[in-house]
Amino acid sequence: MSSQTLLVDFPAVVKSKVLEKLDLFSILKLRKVCYNLRQFIDENPPKFNRCAVEVTTTPGECISINMKSPEIVSLVFRPDGNGCKMEWKVSYKVRKVVVEMGNYIDVFLRELEGIMKYHWRPVLKSFSIQQFEWGVRREVSEELTRIGCVHTDEVVFDGCSLDQIAAFLPFFNSDDLNKIRIKDLFKQEKEDQEDDIRMLNLQKIKQSEQWKNSKHVKIEAWDFYVKIRDFLNFEQVEIKCEMMSVQDIILIKESFLTSSRLDDFSIGLENYHDREQLYASFGFPSLPVDPETQEEEWFFRIPNIEDVLSVSTWHYFDTWHRFDRNYFSFSRVKVEDVPVDAVIRD
Repeated sequence: MSSQTLLVDFPAVVKSKVLEKLDLFSILKLRKVCYNLRQFIDENPPKFNRCAVEVTTTPGECISINMKSPEIVSLVFRPDGNGCKMEWKVSYKVRKVVVEMGNYIDVFLRELEGIMKYHWRPVLKSFSIQQFEWGVRREVSEELTRIGCVHTDEVVFDGCSLDQIAAFLPFFNSDDLNKIRIKDLFKQEKEDQEDDIRMLNLQKIKQSEQWKNSKHVKIEAWDFYVKIRDFLNFEQVEIKCEMMSVQDIILIKESFLTSSRLDDFSIGLENYHDREQLYASFGFPSLPVDPETQEEEWFFRIPNIEDVLSVSTWHYFDTWHRFDRNYFSFSRVKVEDVPVDAVIRD
């Protein structure tokens, strides 16, 4: 009876062909079979470009590597006494649990390093910091200090305060960072403004190289008054806030007409009552108002180029949650995409 030939005994070219046919989950399992296979895989890592890698951390509780692939959804690392509990999740169900000795952050770093060896680009798609656990304000400085410099295309701050964001941003490599997203901005109690609407003070944040170099920003700050000048260095901006002056809305329009960087700027406002001032600056809409959506739209020529600035605004009332919001959208469009009956203003 002939003995079976093991994968580890195949020629290198054959093993490489086999690895190319495997999914990421199978590769990670195969690394744990024996030392020789692990060494071969690490020295000849197959590359995956269909699997975006994201990291989410809930400080003091867990860190997860999310791969959003059919084979594996995430690897979750939790502190477990003096060790680390590692959960392999597929379709959001725990498929395997492994307990290893050592700090859970160190175990996470080891596994992340292994995964990124097989990624076509050594940069995460997203790194998310979640700070919203039942109002408890946890610090993530230990996690970020141990991780060191984070190479990611996007960073998401969920439930963080402005002071925390200012402290966390320097940990992210500014050459790789393209997108900054701030969700559910935490209102700090130490702010000394007496009214409920507070000015969003980005002074510490906007001095960072990460803020200056990023191209996209998305911020949810429903309890804050926002100043547009803090966002004019980006290409794409999405802001949801309590209030903004009509002068700032006019400033966005003027910035589009003079800046080659701005490409798309959208705003959602809880309170807006200055429509007459807007008409005084923009003129009346370039097209008849849509009777169903009540959307108003203007078109302005951009000097020295063929693109046209499109400005639209519409109103939305949520009958279920009882909130009333106004939305503005600024974007560059090709002149041939402007409706033929629209007035284009200089």
